[in-house]
Amino acid sequence: MREHRGEIVEDAVRKSGFSLKKLSERLGISRNTLYNRFGDPELSYEFIRTVGNIIHYNFSIDFAELKEEVDEMGEGSINYADRDTAELLKLEKKYTGLLERYNKLLGVLARCAHTNELQTLRKEVIKFLESDSI
Repeated sequence: MREHRGEIVEDAVRKSGFSLKKLSERLGISRNTLYNRFGDPELSYEFIRTVGNIIHYNFSIDFAELKEEVDEMGEGSINYADRDTAELLKLEKKYTGLLERYNKLLGVLARCAHTNELQTLRKEVIKFLESDSI
């Protein structure tokens, strides 16, 4: 199944919190035209890049074709905001993973502390540390 480019771009714009009115103004089109573009499954990559630059979002994360174009042009042409956004997304993913592991560990510690079984606690902590490596 092919990806619907317009829907992906619309979703990213809405998640960014960027005003659709301001976006349409910056693009020099009406809001109705913007909505029509979001409805286009074959939205042009040029338009996608333009929207990405305005909302400071790197669409090469969503579209491999854009990543290949950026790689071909060389690193000097990569927008710093796009690189920063991609880096922040990676860090957010790592942070979420660490929070999930921390909450799991707290659950194990609470369960073991409740039963006052220190040997069980030691085994569970070792088992936890050996699993789910980051």
